Amino acid sequence: MALTISQLRAFKAVAEHGSLRAASRALGVAQSGITQQVQNLESILGATLFIRTNRGIALTALGQRLLQRAGAIIGECERAEQEVQQLRGDYVGEVTFGMTTEPLVDALAHVLMDFRTRFERVALHLRTGTSRMMISWIREGTLDFAVALVSKHTDTADLSVVPLYASDPVIVCRKGHPKAGARSLAELADCTWIATRSPNLTDDPHVNRLNHLFESHGLAPPKIVATVEGLYETLHLVGATDCLSLESSIVARQGPFTGALSTIEVRERAIEQTVCLLQRAAIPLTPAAQELATMIASYTRTVRAR
Repeated sequence: MALTISQLRAFKAVAEHGSLRAASRALGVAQSGITQQVQNLESILGATLFIRTNRGIALTALGQRLLQRAGAIIGECERAEQEVQQLRGDYVGEVTFGMTTEPLVDALAHVLMDFRTRFERVALHLRTGTSRMMISWIREGTLDFAVALVSKHTDTADLSVVPLYASDPVIVCRKGHPKAGARSLAELADCTWIATRSPNLTDDPHVNRLNHLFESHGLAPPKIVATVEGLYETLHLVGATDCLSLESSIVARQGPFTGALSTIEVRERAIEQTVCLLQRAAIPLTPAAQELATMIASYTRTVRAR
């Protein structure tokens, strides 16, 4: 007996909402129906997926692994339904996509309303983060596509990669920073920094451009006072302190922080990276996702060509 999408949906709802009652409300299904679906799923798999704790229902180790698969399977089923509708000319559904700092600031605001005008019944969901996070989400099936940074060290073996333009990373500081006139990285050796990578990745020079920049020029590691994943939080801290950060040059030229930020023009350059359009190689985008990806790619290329 094979497991069903209904069983996976019930299982996922219980896992995400923390109780049978909440899952019942979320799916609009009787609680007894949710219970039956989960019991049938456990019977088919021969495994216990939930345990009861003082705080309610929690996933077992096997349940946690299944939840990752269930999300990808349900996502693909929903995309298949939306794709058929869209191919018939009925543009409905959702596009979930990811963008790193540079393309987000550079292109999204210009493309967003144009897409909305053309496809008003398609909901857009944006996820932000590091390039490594984007690639992981694409592989999990939780993102349709991403526009993110790729270097020669990035593992993209199973992905379709379309280069858009070369990244332009610079050192960003607050206006009036005492080291604003520095021309070499060595002059910034005593400065403190805000890093824009997860703490568990900061030891990998191929993942963290800031560490790599210092290491490749024979300098001691930068003095990182905090790692921050959100762009707004990073730029706020840089604008309000003497901390520095390695970011795209566009954040000092465009957007809400332009009045607060400047760049430090040092001779040394960060590791080369390219802003690319990424998606799974073996699975095509839905028509709506393809339209959005094409619009973003076209806009960025046009702007960079000026």
